[in-house]
Formats: sequence, C-alpha cells, structure tokens
Amino acid sequence: MKKITLLSLILVLTVVLAACANDKSEDDNSHSERHAPKNVNKITEEDIFSSDKKGENLSEAEANKAIKKYLDVNSDIIDNKYLLQYKIDKQIGTDKKITDEQAERLSDLSHNAVKNDVRFKKFVEENKLPQGYQENVDRIIKYFTALNTTIKNADEDIEQLDYQPQNELNVVDVSTKYAGDVNGKQQDKIKKFLKDKGIESDAVDK
Repeated sequence: MKKITLLSLILVLTVVLAACANDKSEDDNSHSERHAPKNVNKITEEDIFSSDKKGENLSEAEANKAIKKYLDVNSDIIDNKYLLQYKIDKQIGTDKKITDEQAERLSDLSHNAVKNDVRFKKFVEENKLPQGYQENVDRIIKYFTALNTTIKNADEDIEQLDYQPQNELNVVDVSTKYAGDVNGKQQDKIKKFLKDKGIESDAVDK
C-alpha cells in the first residue's frame, strides 16, 4: 500500500513539474506573442508629429488634434515594437539572433520615435495649452518618452550584441529607471484625461 502511495505521489509530482516547466517556457515569449499585431503601419518621417505653430494660445480643438496625432504615432511605434520582439523571440536557434534587416528597422523606428517625442515636446513648450492641459500633457510626454527610450537604448546596444544567437534583445519592456513614469497609476490618469477631452486612442492600453 505504501509503495502504491509513493508511486502515486511521484507521478503527481512529475506532472506538476512538467506543467511548471511548460508554463515557464510559455511565459518567456507570451508577452510579445500576446501583443504582437498581424500587421503594422510602417512609420516614416512624414508620418510623425510636426507643427509650425509658435507663440499661440491653442484652443482645445487644436490641442486635442495635436495630442491625438502624437498618440497615434506612438500607437504604431508600440505595434512595431511588439511585432519586432515577436520575430526576434522566434529566431532562437538560427544563425543570427538579430538580422541586418531587423537592426535597420529598429534603428529607423528609434530615430522616428525620438523625433516624434522631440517635436511634440517642442510644440507644447512653444505654445500655450488650454487651462487644465499642461500637467496632463506633461504626463503623456513622460510616459511615451520612457517607452521610446527603450527602443533607443536597444538601438544603441545592437553592435554590442554582435548578432549572436545566445544574446537577447528586449525592445518591449521598460527599464525600472522609468517605472515612475510608466505604470498603471499613470495610465489611469492619462486615460481619464483623454476620456474627459474626447480624445480617442488605444496607445495607452497596449
């Protein structure tokens, strides 16, 4: 009887350990798999935020339009990040962890993301936002600048990786350095502001 009980416990333990191993394996790639879109909009410099306005008192309609444009570009940037990460994760075991084409795409994505941030920030600094906007817009800028910095850092680190299969590149997760700017609390504040102003965007939910 003791022998049967012992064998049963061993069997159960084996099943549990196997399940845990599978869960861990799935977790390694599930983050990018879960969010990876099937298609993404390729971002060019012509697509990113741009404005010649300077020294103007912006109406709510003008401010909302500018914010939406900035967010729409960031939404596409995030989609590109997830799709790129998904493809990189699937390349384990190949000759190159990161292909030259992916490295070039990441570089272009990084440059356009930074330009989008810089141009929008300059627009905000050189014009007067409607009452009640400044604090919320500053929060939005900090949030997405932190997200886009991850791409910039990854772009700068590519050469150090030397395209070796064992080296990993993560363009999705945000460094703990920016945790205060990118978290659920900040997301909720941004989403509330966008909802109050009638600005539709899915960028914060990605």
